[in-house]
Amino acid sequence: MSDYFLKKRAKKMIEKISDVMKKGTLQTVKINSIKVPEYHDRTDVDNDNIESLASNMSEVGQLTPIIVEKKDDENFELISGLRRYFAASKLIWTEIDAIVLENLDEQSRILIMIAENAQRENLNDYDLVVSLVHFLAVTSNKNDEDLKAFLYKLKNLDDGKVKNLNLEEKKLKKSLEETMGRTDKYSLKGLIAKLKVLNFHPELIQAMKTKKILFSYASMLNKIKDENKMREVLTLFVSNQIDKAELKRTVRSILNENKVVFPFDNFIKTLRGDFNNFADEKKKVIQDKITELEKILSA
Repeated sequence: MSDYFLKKRAKKMIEKISDVMKKGTLQTVKINSIKVPEYHDRTDVDNDNIESLASNMSEVGQLTPIIVEKKDDENFELISGLRRYFAASKLIWTEIDAIVLENLDEQSRILIMIAENAQRENLNDYDLVVSLVHFLAVTSNKNDEDLKAFLYKLKNLDDGKVKNLNLEEKKLKKSLEETMGRTDKYSLKGLIAKLKVLNFHPELIQAMKTKKILFSYASMLNKIKDENKMREVLTLFVSNQIDKAELKRTVRSILNENKVVFPFDNFIKTLRGDFNNFADEKKKVIQDKITELEKILSA
């Protein structure tokens, strides 16, 4: 597909999203008529989280409507506002304010979900990456795992571990970049940089979901391979017993403890700098010893 058609398609998709949102209407919807879909962008919906939001909503009311898609006159599907939906249910509300949309395709549904959370800026990095990967997978007609594998390949390309892409891969990369532009906030390069969050230790992911730690600090802690030490430092940090600077120093100290030091660094440095200045006899002795070492290594 040529760049012209890729740009034309991206523009059409953006206009379609805009048109759909303009057609949304604010309505009061019965809570028992709303179905929560299998896929949504929130996994940080624990009981304490919902209890806190429910308490707030009971005092000040519902400040922000949820977003739903109308399936028929009596059934709706949730697009965004999962925590508000659960909080309202916990308060035993029978109705909830909602922006009602109709006739959405899956691409539009996911993008609206991400855009709405981007505006509120409270989606943790783990759920954000999962959502963006799913969005790109849907728009490129791939499953999440295949799309994720391609993103890792792009990361290896940036790191110099992959030399180049074939023509189809280059087209896909271009298409993904333009698709990410639809979010008005995120880029493909930024997503790839945070892709490693998917492999973080489960306790670090949970801490991110509960807003106890940011991606950058979780990334540092994830480098600690000893789970007990990682858990200990995480506990100190989230309980405010150590600050950000102390966290960095502690992680650096632990990593240095486990660092394997090559025992011949200084020897090789000296040899590289002075070898040509040695007497021939000394050079021969060194060469003989190196030959002995090569035999040992090859044995």
